[in-house]
Amino acid sequence: MIVFAAVMAGVATANNPLHQPCNTPGSVGCGQASNINSGSAFIYKCSSTGEYVFSAGCNCASCCVTTSSGGAVCISQKA
Repeated sequence: MIVFAAVMAGVATANNPLHQPCNTPGSVGCGQASNINSGSAFIYKCSSTGEYVFSAGCNCASCCVTTSSGGAVCISQKA
C-alpha cells in the first residue's frame, strides 16, 4: 500500500457538501460525495466559520483513511 498526501488547501470551499455538522474548527476528515472530486474520496478541513474546505483529492471512492492522530491521508487501492 502506498500512502500519499496532496496539499491543495483552499481549492474549494462549500458550506456543507457532506450534509454533516462541521462543528470542530481545525478538524480534518475524509469525505465522499458524487458531486465533489468526480465521486472519489477527498480530505477536508473544518474551517473556523463551520465550512468544509477541500484539502486534497484521492484517486478512488474508498482511498481516504483517517489517522489515530486526527489527520487523514489518501491511499492507493491494493492491486
